[in-house]
Amino acid sequence: MKKDHLNNRNVMRGLIPLTAGVMLMFPACKKTEAPQAKQATADSKHEVHFSSANSGNADAAFNAFNSAFLVNSGGQTYYKKSINDVAADGTWVASLDILVAEDAYERTGSTTHKTLVNNLCSTWLQNTPPPWTWDGWNDDIGWFSLALIRGYQITGTANFFTQAKYGFNMAYNRGWDTQYNGGGIWEQQPDMTPAGESISKEALSNNSLGKVACYIYQSTHEQAYLDKAIQIYDWVWHHIYNSATGQVYTGIDRDNVVNQGLAVYNQGTFVDYANLLYQITGNINYYNDAKRTIDYVKNNMTTNGIITNSASYLNTWDDEFARGVGHFVRDNRMWSTYHAWMLQNATSIWSHRRTDYNITWNGWDQQTPVDNSLATSKFASAVAWLQYTPATIPDDIAGTHFIVSNQNGIAVDNASQSGSGTGIVLWGLNSGLSQKWNFTQNEDSSWNIISQYSWMALDVPGGATTNGLQLIQYPSSRNTNQRWWVDKQSDGSYKIWNQASSGVLDNSSSSVNGYKLVQWGWNGGAAQRWKLQ
Repeated sequence: MKKDHLNNRNVMRGLIPLTAGVMLMFPACKKTEAPQAKQATADSKHEVHFSSANSGNADAAFNAFNSAFLVNSGGQTYYKKSINDVAADGTWVASLDILVAEDAYERTGSTTHKTLVNNLCSTWLQNTPPPWTWDGWNDDIGWFSLALIRGYQITGTANFFTQAKYGFNMAYNRGWDTQYNGGGIWEQQPDMTPAGESISKEALSNNSLGKVACYIYQSTHEQAYLDKAIQIYDWVWHHIYNSATGQVYTGIDRDNVVNQGLAVYNQGTFVDYANLLYQITGNINYYNDAKRTIDYVKNNMTTNGIITNSASYLNTWDDEFARGVGHFVRDNRMWSTYHAWMLQNATSIWSHRRTDYNITWNGWDQQTPVDNSLATSKFASAVAWLQYTPATIPDDIAGTHFIVSNQNGIAVDNASQSGSGTGIVLWGLNSGLSQKWNFTQNEDSSWNIISQYSWMALDVPGGATTNGLQLIQYPSSRNTNQRWWVDKQSDGSYKIWNQASSGVLDNSSSSVNGYKLVQWGWNGGAAQRWKLQ
């Protein structure tokens, strides 16, 4: 199976990305030129007028992507291969498309987007049912499983989780090999690799599957998957990661020869992987790795600050980096460091779009060509980047915090429980994972409050309005009983109140470890005022 995918699959064809827009040429190999860019016209019903820094561009870009490529027909929902080709995108490429829809839901919490993700994943499984043993590329299984495990976390559809877990187990069990290189997952299974093709262990297979293991752990707290996520990461770090510079190498072959080819997607998958492990474990080394890897791209893989690559063989180029940067910056409140650069790229994306369809290809510093045969996935990176780049720096609420009583310093704590429906309590501030809560926003400006220990949402059971009701954690649905308004008060503290019940977080004026966290009608008292720190 020979595919025009990412750089590792193009080594034999003479193309290894080095930096944005630069290729290393092998002797006797001919480079395939990118199509000539043509000026897009602006006289179309699809045209949307936003300035390049407008916050509406995230919606406009995703809506445009759907308008150009989304098909709902015959009970199936899928992205087609191109504007002109109505056939369904398939297998790993379709998974890349679905990941963009999941990015949009992550930003909005929209029920419409949740339904879309559910329908896309369901259709994909109908068209690509397991077993997947026919596919020898382990990174393919990584993309399959990533789309499905994220789909599960969004929709709660159990079959998505079942098949994502199956995919990880299959790829890990057949691909993890200690005979060569001391471990690592084969990019393509040696016994399924055609004669003459290179055999190596690459960033794509290891980092994509490592991310899947992290998401499985988040969903189940099965320690074996966190152990495997750390095992894979440690192998990557020691074999195909330059910890001095932040460069992620393409891979390593059986003779321990490292392919130092550069690709933004390799950097991005590693960033997201490192950030996931940092959020799960609190180990600062993962944070440092993620930041170093972002900085390597920013300083070495841009053209005048813009991430761009118009190579014709590419599918996506920057979608995984968009997710990695977006999650890292959001979770760790690094907006002051990276927002200006993120916005610079967002502006270039929007400025170089086809204005008839409002879609932008991988060459973010070049006008998108009017070519209706270009693959759908070529437009995924731009949409993903815009989902994670707000027009202005978010306020101090977004990101990870300890929720601490302004009255007595007691902290909101999930009591190190991973079970669904367990009660939330109060405990003296100890800065542990059970006291870390990640605030992410919905399109209506309400907030989701997610435990960094259990990965479940702060929840008012059934949306009941009862004073004194203990709050619980529950799998994230982003329903109104899990949406919170967070209002800053004149003394600098916050009133945190539920969208469904209007009840506010209240500590009952207790400083007793293990006492229940309740909701109560707002009275402005000290027990209802909280600091985010």
